[in-house]
Amino acid sequence: MKKQQRDYRSSFLSPLCIILLAPFLYAPAQAGPYTDSAHGNASSGVKRSETALENYSQANCAHCHEQHASIDGAEPDPYSGDDSGSPFALFADNFNTSATTNPYLQGDNFCFYCHTNAASLQTGGINNKDYAATFGGYTTNSPLGIFEAFNQYSYHNLSDIQDFSTTNFSNFFTSTSNPCVGCHNPHIARRNKENEKDPSYTAISKPSDHANLWGDDASERMFAVTSNNYMAPYYYNSTTTYEPDGTNTDDGSLTPDYNAFCTDCHNTTNTIFSSTLGRNLIKISWYTEGGDTISAGDKHGKNSATGSSERIEPYGTDNGWVLSCLDCHEPHGSPSSFLIRREVNGTYLTAAVHTKLTSSTATSNLKLLCAKCHNNDWEYIHHESPDATFDQFKCGSCHGQNGTAGFIIPCENCHSHGVYVVDLDDPSLIRRTF
Repeated sequence: MKKQQRDYRSSFLSPLCIILLAPFLYAPAQAGPYTDSAHGNASSGVKRSETALENYSQANCAHCHEQHASIDGAEPDPYSGDDSGSPFALFADNFNTSATTNPYLQGDNFCFYCHTNAASLQTGGINNKDYAATFGGYTTNSPLGIFEAFNQYSYHNLSDIQDFSTTNFSNFFTSTSNPCVGCHNPHIARRNKENEKDPSYTAISKPSDHANLWGDDASERMFAVTSNNYMAPYYYNSTTTYEPDGTNTDDGSLTPDYNAFCTDCHNTTNTIFSSTLGRNLIKISWYTEGGDTISAGDKHGKNSATGSSERIEPYGTDNGWVLSCLDCHEPHGSPSSFLIRREVNGTYLTAAVHTKLTSSTATSNLKLLCAKCHNNDWEYIHHESPDATFDQFKCGSCHGQNGTAGFIIPCENCHSHGVYVVDLDDPSLIRRTF
């Protein structure tokens, strides 16, 4: 009798899968197995729209990993023509290292082959709207895919991420790894875009803790780490519901601690060069207190305001609020400078924000962002309010600093991460302005 040959294509996990996933399948329970992940979900996981793979079940590893570089003697598309094979047995190379700035091509990043709205290789396609749409509710003009999000005015430079991660996270990141892996573990990342109110479906992993999800535990959410000093922004077009997803909960118990996540890289220790801006990024001190001293931390972090800053609801007049990085910024890309969101605190920005910190000749309209949480009566705030720091008749304290002159000055002359203002006549008078 002829021995029956088993067809692994229709099996849920092939032998290669067991090898590739062994560290995850047998990891502690809190890490989550592959079959609980977005890619490993049996009904919505990876399934490449390639005829040669039609007999492989949804979520089978072969949709990303080609263990023999061929199926039935032929290599499925996309085919690079390189017989040396791709790292990690992927069907294409992880990242094109010559792509140092955007616009990116789909083939520049392995993840872009599926995470795009235009030509996704995933059966049925994938829509990944930006944070303002997914968690803020403002869906107008949102990029519909991750690939599209990275091809906007400002973006997380993938080449810079790869260089930084190779140097700083060598315990899991190699020179042939994908830059996206710096923030996401593809074998455990979950489907948060379909479960906005449930942070246990988080898609992120801290670079310093790559084997575990971040935000899935209650101790890793904004409520826990800010001692109840976090107020969620309003959901789009509402003054009664909050992010994420129009919930009535406003205390951050449904929001991952994005501050700890982002400051794993963007902190006061790491020097991060931006090839897009041509300079080192400003170091962020989110947890340092100290009031209005020069060495104090950012006012939007734990360093509480020492006076009123004319805030609007839901923040009101109380001091002590700690913001989340993603209350103002997108994680992947934005039509504005510095990844600024299209919608903040329930209302949309009427134009893209381009700041002078991007270019010495740029026209600044950062006030469009500031006004989402602060009263926009600029003259009163800076000259007449009880908390105005400087004498309104000492114009040179602000107007004319750093070689710039004139009465209309950009917000970011005084307001950006790490900035403070010193009175020109009395250097002992200091005010932290962010």
